[in-house]
Amino acid sequence: MGDRGSGRPTWAEIDLSALSQNLKQLSTSIGDRRTIAVVKADAYGHGAAPCARTLLRAGADALAVATVAEAAELRIAGLDCPVLLLEGLHAEDEGDYAHGEQFSVALGDPAQIPVLEAAAQRAGRPVSIHLHLDTGMTRLGIDVEELDSVLDRLLANGDFSIEGLMSHLACADEAGSAQTESQRRVFAGVLSRVRERGIEPAWIHLDNSPAAIHGATEQTSAVRLGLALYGADPTLERAARLAPVMSLCSRLMHVRDVAAGTRVGYGGSYTAQHATRIGILPLGYADGLPRAAAGRFQVSVEGQLAPLAGRVSMDLAAVDLGPDAAQVAGAEVLIFGRRHGQSRPIEELAVACGTIAYEILTGIGPRVGRVTVRRPA
Repeated sequence: MGDRGSGRPTWAEIDLSALSQNLKQLSTSIGDRRTIAVVKADAYGHGAAPCARTLLRAGADALAVATVAEAAELRIAGLDCPVLLLEGLHAEDEGDYAHGEQFSVALGDPAQIPVLEAAAQRAGRPVSIHLHLDTGMTRLGIDVEELDSVLDRLLANGDFSIEGLMSHLACADEAGSAQTESQRRVFAGVLSRVRERGIEPAWIHLDNSPAAIHGATEQTSAVRLGLALYGADPTLERAARLAPVMSLCSRLMHVRDVAAGTRVGYGGSYTAQHATRIGILPLGYADGLPRAAAGRFQVSVEGQLAPLAGRVSMDLAAVDLGPDAAQVAGAEVLIFGRRHGQSRPIEELAVACGTIAYEILTGIGPRVGRVTVRRPA
């Protein structure tokens, strides 16, 4: 099996059965709340269309993406379902298209009100929005102090259907975070003020993946599930037991014997301490294996752990197979995920590189072909 894009024997196996399994497991912790499945950034590198179809079949109630372009890809793929634009609009000319495709817009900037209002008036029907409040993330979202004036504008002429109320937690990955509890209190106050104006949003959502795992917020009617769906644990204490959806695989393209003292790779940063065998992988940082992994991470070569040897280059990486290694060119290598009884948690690679699983998954490059499979649970 190889990469269907470049012909190199490096591929990412996407287990859609694991994706369904993760959604069902997470659903047990959120009660009767509806699920907004986040498929932005090409479903965190897994392939937006096949993942979106799988999630909808498994019970997701809506999808969320970052941009209009990402939402358009879902419509082109034939997915006629509720889609939320988490970043709102990025250009005025997106208003008519978003409204025409019946995307819901997260309104987190009052400057977008005239654009959406004009689109609603041209179409002759209200535009659907999720009112996005900043409760302490200090990123996107309308200031709580502006809420009343914004509601005055939204309710003035019937051009807006406020179907959702949302915010975003800054420290949900920390169990018992005081910041999370503070944001929840602010959000509860906002919800009360919205209801006092006669508005009852159908979609009330604050919690992301780690918050849902730790315990969803009272009074909410929906949760936004992202990273956890794809089998990576978004909690700092690794509280979730999820099945990895992506497995990054490759094959040794070359194996060579080297003498003790041989320097390997750019800068000769790795020196063989004894006679050994070095294997070369057709996988580099252009494909998503971080350069920072050098000297800090081991891959699994046919079930045997082997450390990366020397610097990861753009297209290639070397591994020290050991002096008694029997592996030859063509031997299968698992970088992370699970395959043939082997398991390499993506969190270990992320920690080795001083980053997070989100960055690893979304950084797997386009040269790495995605191959979808369905394994038994």
